[in-house]
Amino acid sequence: MSQVNDIGKKKKESQQETLPETIMIGGVAIFIFALFVLYPIYFQDKYANMGSAKYDFFKTAYTIFIPVMLLSYVCYLFLKRKGLTIRSIFHETLPTDWFVLAYIVICWISYGLSSYRDAAFWGYDGWFMGVMTQTVFALLYFFVSRWFLWHWSYWWFIAIPSAIVFLLGIMHRFNIDPLGMYVGVEEYIKVLFLSTLGQATWYSSYLCIIFPLGMACYWYKREARWSTLWGTFLCIAFGSVVTQNSDSAFMALGGSFLVFFWLSFEANEYLIRFWELVIMCLASFKVIGIFQIVFSEHTVRLEGLSTFCSQSIATLFLLMLAVVIYMCVRIADKKDIHIERFKMIRNVLYSLIPVFILCVVICIYMVSTGKITGTPLNEVSYFVFDDVWGNNRGFSWKLAARMFAGCSFKDKLFGCGPDAFASAAYAFDAEGLQGFFGDSILACAHNEWMNCLINVGILGMITYLGVFISAFYIFLKSWREHPFLAGAAASVTAYFLHNFFCYQQIICTPIIFVIMGIGIALLRRKEE
Repeated sequence: MSQVNDIGKKKKESQQETLPETIMIGGVAIFIFALFVLYPIYFQDKYANMGSAKYDFFKTAYTIFIPVMLLSYVCYLFLKRKGLTIRSIFHETLPTDWFVLAYIVICWISYGLSSYRDAAFWGYDGWFMGVMTQTVFALLYFFVSRWFLWHWSYWWFIAIPSAIVFLLGIMHRFNIDPLGMYVGVEEYIKVLFLSTLGQATWYSSYLCIIFPLGMACYWYKREARWSTLWGTFLCIAFGSVVTQNSDSAFMALGGSFLVFFWLSFEANEYLIRFWELVIMCLASFKVIGIFQIVFSEHTVRLEGLSTFCSQSIATLFLLMLAVVIYMCVRIADKKDIHIERFKMIRNVLYSLIPVFILCVVICIYMVSTGKITGTPLNEVSYFVFDDVWGNNRGFSWKLAARMFAGCSFKDKLFGCGPDAFASAAYAFDAEGLQGFFGDSILACAHNEWMNCLINVGILGMITYLGVFISAFYIFLKSWREHPFLAGAAASVTAYFLHNFFCYQQIICTPIIFVIMGIGIALLRRKEE
């Protein structure tokens, strides 16, 4: 962290901003406006070509943005050539920068060594996560992390379009369709698509990296107007979590709350607002549940976890418990009992999380192998790991494990090529895939980190994980500097957990790279 502080404390240059700097700062602002404001609500032929339409928009945006930024950066380096040294460049380079650079180098090595270069260049059709797109992600991070300047209007860039997207998502779950997105769509298909993002898992990915930013804004600062605006936004977002129908979103939500609970032990006011967030979340769940019961004939049928969270007595009990804890925290605050004294309890609780995860894994193994029978766990589908577990993720994960075990040493290190999973999988076991999925194509492992292991190997996965872990660490240590940093730490956590059951895609992955870039830029330019 000393490196971050040193960079933040550097003196501003006395010279006026050069033209290339002005262009790059303005270019970043325009691109962020396009990505956060226009991109989520843009579509062409409704759900018929949502993925391709989003990619076309993104490709058009970066095809303009990146050449302009590269040319401006070359001009900037030429103008500043006398003041630039290798030492100064290294001094300003943070761990996340190095991991992004290492990752993209590994991606190009993986592409060069791949047996499926045609597939690995642009990526599988509809996903488009090939080496070119990975390079774009790295360049977006690079330019945003160096040339982003904060302005209060960015909160509106984030809040207004995403609130519209989330509200449309909730309305769709009650068959309210103001944009006519469901015209011609069969009833049983509706549960798979919603709002202006299309597929439910794509929607939940976007949802899970945006709502933590709103949580941070509400949690960070107490001001009546500020709290009301962000409280309204969060009620919409939490309502969308419980209606979007993807179980992985609840993992991401839990991860975000864990981040804010950890940070809330810094002061009583933060812990008070943390419990207000919990109450808003659970209350939003229950309000949605009431609407589902009252308007049952108009409600799209959701899977078990979403319905449980919105309609079960357990959620009501948790809501009442949260209210009681909140009142106790308020009373403790009035009696001048400071939460900072109890950090040891927090540390003990968090040390139990790995133990809890290990116990869950052991239980899944014991139930799935028949070593435990006749217990309530045997009746819970989450504990029965087979081919159809997690909407066929059981089969996908087993296949990916067999592929990695059977691949060459070169492919273990560098993978089969960026987004070449489908090509490698069907070369490995086409008969098994066709027997299980029929005419449908398995395009990825449905676990981003396992998919990364297959596509870009051990070295690629290590560097890719390093990007997220290093960014999370920096944001968590520096959150006092700006409310966005706490939200960015929670957003990275949510993305990490959500995509343990999901995958890179063209809507959410560029946004998380830009979010990390914004966070790093805030630290670089905090004096300004």
